[in-house]
Amino acid sequence: MAGIPRYIARQLEHNRLDRKLKRHHITSIAFSGTVGIGLFVTSGELIGLSGSAGCVIAFAVAGLVIIGVMRTLAELVSVRPLSGALIDYPHTFVDPALGFAVGIMYWFAQCLCMATLTAAAARVADNFVPSGQGLSSGQRAGIIGGLFVITLLSNALGVQLYGRLERVVKWLKILLIIALCVLMIVINVGVGGHTFGTTNYTQNAFVPSLRWEGFNGSSSTSSNSPPKLEIPGDSGRFLAIWTCITLAMFACMGGDYVIVTAGEAEFPRRDLPIAARFMYLVPIGCYILASFLAGFNVNYMDPHLFHPWASTNSPTSYSPFIIALQYTSIKVLPTFFNACFLFSAYTTGNTCLYISSRTLFAISQLYGNNFIKETLGKTNSGHTPMAAIVFCSLFGFLAFLGLADTTYNQPILTLSAFFTGTIACIYASECLAFLRFKAGLKRLETEEIFSRDDELYRRRHYRAHWQPLCAIFGLVSCVLIVIFSGWPAIYLLHTRAPSTSTTIKPTSYLIADVVGAYVGPLVFVLLYVVYKLIYKTRVQSLKDFEDAYFLPEFDNEPWSVVRKGWRGVLGEVWSLVK
Repeated sequence: MAGIPRYIARQLEHNRLDRKLKRHHITSIAFSGTVGIGLFVTSGELIGLSGSAGCVIAFAVAGLVIIGVMRTLAELVSVRPLSGALIDYPHTFVDPALGFAVGIMYWFAQCLCMATLTAAAARVADNFVPSGQGLSSGQRAGIIGGLFVITLLSNALGVQLYGRLERVVKWLKILLIIALCVLMIVINVGVGGHTFGTTNYTQNAFVPSLRWEGFNGSSSTSSNSPPKLEIPGDSGRFLAIWTCITLAMFACMGGDYVIVTAGEAEFPRRDLPIAARFMYLVPIGCYILASFLAGFNVNYMDPHLFHPWASTNSPTSYSPFIIALQYTSIKVLPTFFNACFLFSAYTTGNTCLYISSRTLFAISQLYGNNFIKETLGKTNSGHTPMAAIVFCSLFGFLAFLGLADTTYNQPILTLSAFFTGTIACIYASECLAFLRFKAGLKRLETEEIFSRDDELYRRRHYRAHWQPLCAIFGLVSCVLIVIFSGWPAIYLLHTRAPSTSTTIKPTSYLIADVVGAYVGPLVFVLLYVVYKLIYKTRVQSLKDFEDAYFLPEFDNEPWSVVRKGWRGVLGEVWSLVK
């Protein structure tokens, strides 16, 4: 900074983040943020709702939606690898008001996700108490408070050390998933005293109907049992899988964390597109494989599975992996794996604090007034946005809401539904931004200025295949997820009768489900409209994009070497996993 006055140099020094994250750090953050509690616990919820095969299909379809979105983001980040990139794309290529709505809601959703996962970790700790009694409220509060302090401290250590910690966490989670897969195979063939075989796929792959309160040991209805509220036949099976896809989206989201690291990546133009293209394959592949193997040992009639709309649930673990272990003579492993699941939930919440603080830092610099820029938009001498970290961590206290209800897990269900609906809106916005991005490139190609098919573009950037189909698929899928995410609660509120009131959870909790599903998208739209009215923003013209494709500050980065063939693909994947 030669020639710049010292006070200006000092000011600029505290306006930037450190570019110290290498490729393996970036993918570690994204992997840790994706693999939380969804695979280990939510998979049991999906099996109970749609069957063993239905769970696998739900994860596969949710994975396809993520693939469409991530291939879209990979090309965008190869062109504009900026700090606050997820905000920048809709801001630059659609409307500044949309960028503002994306930034605020993405930040808020990550703060709530941190609280949700911290509460879920405390809920997992209930399984350490024998006989399914659960922890007292004071013990849960102590666990939440302890995790809150550890999360804050780990994020305050600086990005380089944080990246190294996440790399260790990534490998621990990979080893955990491998161990669970091996155990599911071993248990299925009879080691541990119980042989399951393939019955759960040959006879119980799909539920006979969509039964909201679950099957609890039998697929038939006893004449002495209360009336069941269900949708029978093929319609019920389809709607069960469709509902599970929405629930599986919460578990599969997180690949976008790669894009958030753009402001701290050492070589963002080289590393981020590759990470965005391949990183999501590892966690989603793990989700599909592990849930497939768990489905051999647990079917939809198991009474220990969690049913989010039932009036009663088993007090024991809802994880299909723990349920399978409890049927064997191996008594020590359930406690060990419950501890692993608690660790997994906590570390994902820890990642959410990192993501939310970097998002708030970017929002403060892009949209904030002078006071916000001088506080939340500043870093300390180590280039860590401490003010943003501390402010975001305060939302962790919302985890104590999980103490309010342990019968229905309603605070956790409501917050997770809010996260899913909000992030689906953001994914749809990114896909829309790509369609505008591509239209702008098409205009430059028509005027013979620059083309997406030019050799220079292909060498310097990532040119995603199957576009704009991937972006359109991601956009349409996310809009459908937003629209139908709250349909089960609306259906139950409309059709429930006094005779079924004992089997379905109370009306107030169903209303909370509806609020959780739709309040996020409604606030998203409200933010967009209010910002647009106040600042009189307009939808960007394609003519405004000419300078958006050329960022010379990244031209000195080493260019990525494209590896051909299946060995090249495996090499790229290994560079992300190692």
